[in-house]
Amino acid sequence: DGDLFFSVQADNPAWVSAQLQPGNQTMYRADGQISKAEAHGEEVWANVTWEEDGERLQRIAFFRWQNGRLLHVPASNSYWGPTLREDTDWGQLSYAEIDQAWVEEIDRFTADTIAELCASGCLPDKLPLTLVLTPDYSQTAVPDRLNIPSPRLVALDKNGRPANIFWEQLRGRLEAFLTPAVIRFAVPPPRVRDGQALFNYERAAAAFMAARPEITVEIVALETLPKDPAVLALEFDGAAYPPTKAMLTAGLAADLTDFAYSDPDFDRADFYEQIWRGAEWRDRLWMMPLAAQMPVLYYDETAYEQAGMPEPSLRWTWAEMERDIATIVAAQPENSRLTWGFLDTGLDALFSYAWNWENDCRETASVLCQRPLPPQNVTAALDWYGQRVNQPGQMPDLSANIEELLGASAFLASSNWIGGERQFVLWNFQTSRRKAAVWVDLPVNYEHQLLLAPLGVAPFPGSDRFDGITPLWVQGAFISRQSERPYAVWQWLKFLSYQAPTPRMVPARPSVAKEIGYWQYLPRPLGNAMRAAFPFARPVTIEDQTRLTWEQVTAVASGKFTPAEAARRQPEAGWFGNNDTAP
Repeated sequence: DGDLFFSVQADNPAWVSAQLQPGNQTMYRADGQISKAEAHGEEVWANVTWEEDGERLQRIAFFRWQNGRLLHVPASNSYWGPTLREDTDWGQLSYAEIDQAWVEEIDRFTADTIAELCASGCLPDKLPLTLVLTPDYSQTAVPDRLNIPSPRLVALDKNGRPANIFWEQLRGRLEAFLTPAVIRFAVPPPRVRDGQALFNYERAAAAFMAARPEITVEIVALETLPKDPAVLALEFDGAAYPPTKAMLTAGLAADLTDFAYSDPDFDRADFYEQIWRGAEWRDRLWMMPLAAQMPVLYYDETAYEQAGMPEPSLRWTWAEMERDIATIVAAQPENSRLTWGFLDTGLDALFSYAWNWENDCRETASVLCQRPLPPQNVTAALDWYGQRVNQPGQMPDLSANIEELLGASAFLASSNWIGGERQFVLWNFQTSRRKAAVWVDLPVNYEHQLLLAPLGVAPFPGSDRFDGITPLWVQGAFISRQSERPYAVWQWLKFLSYQAPTPRMVPARPSVAKEIGYWQYLPRPLGNAMRAAFPFARPVTIEDQTRLTWEQVTAVASGKFTPAEAARRQPEAGWFGNNDTAP
């Protein structure tokens, strides 16, 4: 039980992340046992033993009494002793005093490994280096520094000496640090993101390799996305795909936080806060944010004119939108081309409604108030959906079978379309033949929609007290935990973060947006709506993507569950790859 396991761990995001590392998972799966424990004030120093590949291994673990509970904690206040440094022929070794007995052996192993690697071709500008035996599992992107956890945290053999696992890790990290890298990077099919590729990855890779010839990037363009994106983490060093919560809890995606906060050439401040937070989960960074898809509301100007309604303002409310839809639907003549008052083929309106429900955020940037969606907000959004689809002409129930909704011929045609049946509705029953008065769509489709018939653009509605909250779908790239070259992949992702994404995707970095004139060159009606909405936009976080789902919408629309019951049935990815569902 992952939740039970983490309930006895210190509430420390870096420590929680460290438990997902493959080496730690292996120890837990092997049923590590405490063979010895010593009390030191409020701390307990324990020796944990387990068996791996027929070898008896051991490591240190720390516990501390907190509020009457004994918790597994990341470090001790007194165990390690002061940090010492030893100058060597290859650079410098930094270590805790308690590891001093192994300094000579580690120095010799490092020197021999460097000599072997350089005999067949290493990167001479990487030497000298500082090798740090850390009292934790942190990584670093400091150019001349290499971290590896102390042998006491990796594994000691039965005699209390660094085990083979430690030496293998040290050799692997030295090789990755000192030799040219080849990384395999998966990119989605070009039409996955609504007909757009985020970048020209081949061109970007060529420019990157010209600047960093020691790193070769092999772009692997996928024909289709796998049903389980975890496959990407198992087969590639990284992928231009946002990791799912299931991938993170299984330990398949690397934690990028240490790289982001230690790399002197990485400007963390040069990211839109709304987009940066979309790359986080449990206060750690799990993907490089590259851009964001920002949907808007389009409305049919003719429908408003025929209904005698004023067009929406940039600060309209949900009540006003619902009134407009009802009035427009009632005003339609018998042969009207408009079938629905409102259309959203995704979950954007539901997320926006859930965030807006009983909103009391007084921050100038709405994202600063963002917390994981609570069940009561999800309940409110599902209830809103249920009420709309049960009123004639208000909104189609896209959780229903498309064959039932649009007829058998439409269902057969949709089976060949990328994006599925709901996307088929948008492309063929709104984009080509406008059937809804107000609808959710992407900025990139503005000109096409305008050619069909006059239209306006509005942000998502809000309340009398607060502006509307627009959902941002953050696009990014992750590094696989399986990668032997995470630092090289990090350099590649850092380079990508400075590239201009496909038109109308919001760049992750304000500097990129300024360079390409992103906000200035938007068509005026579209630009006005997007500029008004962006300060209040929130990312659909990795966590929230599991808290409001189409499965819940379908359950409510079909009558299987009430909105409150469906909101409580949030799928939970099992920790360490064990899948389960919340009751």
